[in-house]
This record gives sequence, C-alpha cells and structure tokens, in this order.
Amino acid sequence: MTSKLLRALSPSGRREGAAFIFALAALLALTACQSQTAKDETSFGVVVVNAPAEGEVRRVLVREGVQVNVGDPVVEIVVRTAAPAATRPPGEDPLARAGRNIGAAQGEVEAARAEVVRTEVEVSRLTPLVASGEATQGQLDGARADYERAQQRFQRAQSAAQGAQSGLVVARQQAQNSSSAPLAPLEQIVTARATSAGTVTAVSARVGQRVSVGQPLATLRAGGN
Repeated sequence: MTSKLLRALSPSGRREGAAFIFALAALLALTACQSQTAKDETSFGVVVVNAPAEGEVRRVLVREGVQVNVGDPVVEIVVRTAAPAATRPPGEDPLARAGRNIGAAQGEVEAARAEVVRTEVEVSRLTPLVASGEATQGQLDGARADYERAQQRFQRAQSAAQGAQSGLVVARQQAQNSSSAPLAPLEQIVTARATSAGTVTAVSARVGQRVSVGQPLATLRAGGN
C-alpha cells in the first residue's frame, strides 16, 4: 500500500513521502530500543550478598520475602584463628627461681649444721674446765646458749629447705600443665550486610555451613519491588 501511494504522488511528493516514512521507521526503532533497555535495566536490579570472610555461618538473620535496608545484617559468620602461644611474663623463670631457692636453702642448712657442731664442741670443752675451776660457769652458760641458738637456726634452715623443695615440685607441675593444655582458638564474628535496600528473594546460607570469601549468601531484588 505504501508503494501504491508513492506511485500516485508526483516525483517531488514521492521523495518527500519516502523521507517521511524513513523518519517514522527510525523513530519506531528508537522507541523499541529504549523500551528494551528499560526492561534490561529492570532485570539487572539483583543484588548478591557475598561472604566477607572465610568461616562458619553462626546465624542467618533474614528470610525470603523480607525487606532490608542498606547496611542491615544478613548473615553472621564465625571466623576462628589459632590462639597465640602463651608467653611467660617478664622476669625470672619459675623453675629457675625454685632451683635457686633450693640452692640457697641447702647452703643455709650446711652453715647451720656447722654452727651446731662448733657450739657443741665448745660446750664439751668448757664442761670439764668448769668442774676443775679453769673456766667459769658463765662461760659455760654462754656456750650452751650459743648451742641452743645454733640448733634453732638449723631447724629453721631445714624447714626452709623443705619449703623450697615443695616449691620446685609446684613449679614443675605448673610448667607441665601450661605446656600440655590445649589453646582454644580465638573467635571473631563477621557480619555480611545488605549493600542495597530491597527484598530478599533467596537465602543460600545455612547455619553451620562453611563458607569462603566471596561466596554468595543471599540475593536481593533492589528497590523492594
């Protein structure tokens, strides 16, 4: 029909009519393209919430069909890292300190024992001298007092040595327990959040699931439409 109309027109009219038809066709094609582009843009309104870290899903905070805003929490992920090795506080090692205490206590025991022997010998020397009048009773009483003090010192030294030995046993047990006790891993909660407002259309994360960085957890339809 268009070709018949063009033949019915004059040559100049046919040229003008053909130009009009071509312009109309171009306009229709442009309108269709714009409509298709709008449809394509609508189809691209899908937002995927990905895992921000590797770990285990602790909680899923949304379900399909709910509305979310930008920044709303979607999934909580537990990230576990190995606990740092226990370090001793600055200062002397407990085992070394216990060993040093034992050495000092044993030295005091030997010194106290030597003092007991010396004072006992002095008492034994003065006793017959006092009987023969060659020494006074006061000298003998002083020697006996020194002997008693030496005995007390020896007893205290023995008690201190026993305490130092007990301290060494305790230090060894503590060192063994600290080295054999397992170190609990450190846990950190990382939250995957919505990067756009919209409606949750799918949730792929499950509690207890192991996820890697960038793994899809949920899908949103942007704009909530």
